[in-house]
Amino acid sequence: MGENYLEDYFSFLRFPSVSTDNQFASNVRECAQWVSQKLAAIGLESKVVPTAGHPIVWARNEHRPGRRTVLIYGHYDVQPPDPLELWDSPPFEPVLKDGYVFARGATDNKGQILSHILGIQETMEQDHELPVNLHLGGNRQCKPRPFSQSESRRVEERGGSSFRYRNDRPRRADIKLRSPRSDRPRD
Repeated sequence: MGENYLEDYFSFLRFPSVSTDNQFASNVRECAQWVSQKLAAIGLESKVVPTAGHPIVWARNEHRPGRRTVLIYGHYDVQPPDPLELWDSPPFEPVLKDGYVFARGATDNKGQILSHILGIQETMEQDHELPVNLHLGGNRQCKPRPFSQSESRRVEERGGSSFRYRNDRPRRADIKLRSPRSDRPRD
């Protein structure tokens, strides 16, 4: 992992974005803004969409007819760090120890969503575009529920699109992935 990627990761982990405790509501909003700015900086159109709860981060690339559409979803919030006495270091101050990063959210889910964002960034830097029409969305961990009509309108008014889940069988996208250190395509 490059130094700038590690610093991005540590910056992301420093947000105490605990969505289940109202005392952290401003931290959750600040974290959503950080994610949106990161997505915009890598070349995606990105918005923070307010909802009745915590905001949704929504991003997309320029869509083109004939390309497959991919949705990446991840949450940017974390669970409370309690009990604090079980932590060897402050939960929102990342520590690199023996090749592992220790912090609240390091794996669930900030690490995963940032790895998607960095993969998109590297692909766009190398190829100047993505081979798919991309939607990237993030909110908080919660039981899935459909958008209310007013939330759907707000997303659409801000240039996003609302969608409905279908019960179709998942299809494998025909995308070749490249390892960051290799030009050899992988399936």
